[in-house]
Amino acid sequence: MRSKLFPALVIVIGALVLVLPQVLAHKMLLGSDSIFHYNRFYEAAMQLKEGNFHYFITMYGFQQSGRIINALYGPVVAYFNGALLLVGKTWFNYQILSDIAVYLLAGGSMYALLRKCKLRVSYSLGLALFYLTTYAIQYWTLSQAFSGWAATLLPLCLLPLVTFIVEKRINVLELALCTALMFQIHFLTSLFVVMAYLPAFIYAFVKTPERIKMLQHMALAVGLFFLLTANIWAGLVEVYFGNTVLQPFINKNMYGTAVSLNTYRLSNWLSPFGIVILGGLQIILLLLFWKKISTLNKIVSLEAMFFLILSSRLLPWKWLSQTFEFVNVLQFPFRFFVPYTVLLLMSIGLFATELKLDGRVMISALILLVTCSFVQTIQALEQDLAVWDEPEEFMYQKNTIYFTDDTQKIKQAFFSTDLALGLRYVQKSTPDYLPLYTKLTAQDEIHGYRHYRKQVLMQEQKFTKAATTDALVYQWDAAEAKEIIVPAIGYKNTKVVLNGKVLTDAQLGHTRIGALKLRQKRGHNRLELFYVPAKATVVCLVLPAFVWLGCLGIVIKRKGYNKKDDAKINCLSAR
Repeated sequence: MRSKLFPALVIVIGALVLVLPQVLAHKMLLGSDSIFHYNRFYEAAMQLKEGNFHYFITMYGFQQSGRIINALYGPVVAYFNGALLLVGKTWFNYQILSDIAVYLLAGGSMYALLRKCKLRVSYSLGLALFYLTTYAIQYWTLSQAFSGWAATLLPLCLLPLVTFIVEKRINVLELALCTALMFQIHFLTSLFVVMAYLPAFIYAFVKTPERIKMLQHMALAVGLFFLLTANIWAGLVEVYFGNTVLQPFINKNMYGTAVSLNTYRLSNWLSPFGIVILGGLQIILLLLFWKKISTLNKIVSLEAMFFLILSSRLLPWKWLSQTFEFVNVLQFPFRFFVPYTVLLLMSIGLFATELKLDGRVMISALILLVTCSFVQTIQALEQDLAVWDEPEEFMYQKNTIYFTDDTQKIKQAFFSTDLALGLRYVQKSTPDYLPLYTKLTAQDEIHGYRHYRKQVLMQEQKFTKAATTDALVYQWDAAEAKEIIVPAIGYKNTKVVLNGKVLTDAQLGHTRIGALKLRQKRGHNRLELFYVPAKATVVCLVLPAFVWLGCLGIVIKRKGYNKKDDAKINCLSAR
């Protein structure tokens, strides 16, 4: 028991050490994606607090505009963060709690993967601690980028890769659960997971004599995957099949956001500097000892090199993004550096084990590596925290609007128990997933940021809003009867009731980005907005919860049987 608790205790201590500077400084970090994701989590938190669950439209966050966000973007993780926010009670406390959660999940996930590779505890623990300091994880801490959450559980989701290569078989539950877990968190990273699986699966398929059985197990895993992720698919079908949806930001400078050694912003991905050393060491060891290492190490090392090349400027990213439209979904090539980081640490651990390097030397090297990495990471954190003291530019400001000139009031709002206050003072015009009512498709022609700022952010204060059990309610007084734009967003299945009457399509219009256009009456007006999904969608939203519970129950039961078997073996051995 002690041997199992020790790694957990060390990872907890590591997490606390990394958040300690921010706790002592009592400062916030508001990066490029903070306001967008904090609105998502505030929405989830208020739904949990009020018991007022609306899976599709936003009732509390995003200016109470009725937008659809969480249903299309990691809904389960949004509710998890919403729960953390309720526990923390302030945005500052939430930020500390979420960072601790990310560190614990990342450390435990990496440790589990390395132990699956049969690495000794000391190697697994050292590399897991190092993983906490890599930019794959720090990307959430410093910038509040959601792919940081995906990086926390990416190592865990690579467990099937080891099973493919070592056991040359498919563990149906393991494969389905791991793939579904990442798909529930982050679409793009789930694609990286599948990319990592593919060479390992091909190897296992070629080597196994039971190919038919393997294909049958693959079919079962795929079927189970769809059941485990039915809520995601239902949300996508519900929204995308009935609407033309504005896609997230398209990066016009793919080449500029690929990893390089001379770009100051992206050099973050090459920190801590230890990752550069490990990367160089891996290449040298691979060339020198190719014939002596295991197939697992060979495949993992080659996959790591593949993802490194994809993340870098070695590829003509500008030409690729202009020639193949689907490439733009990636947004930033440096995202490939996340799976590279995980695979690199796997490879280094395997090299240390398979080459039978001196254990004391390796442990000493790991201690030095982790210590230097923690120091470098803490220094970077303190540098970013210092920005909070700036009188004006204390946070990321692009496409951001302040609704008060008192910056001290804004800062204090993020330490207030009124969670809505900070999000009222600081608003961002991110237009992702808005419904389009225009023939235009190019983002630079739609001007989503500008229109959302003008039609929603700058207008919403004129209305009184309330989230009820049945609907999102807008109320306002008008001096005259005329057509107006209400800062509420309407999708195909959004229903609108104005002054007690359900508006038909003929009575209701939309702006280019989906804001409602309707005719108000003189005097008091009341608008009710609610969303009615298809009946099949509702079934698909509920189904995964039962499937997850069933699968996890089977996993726990199997582990219980394995422990009993181990106990019997130990008892017989003792006799």
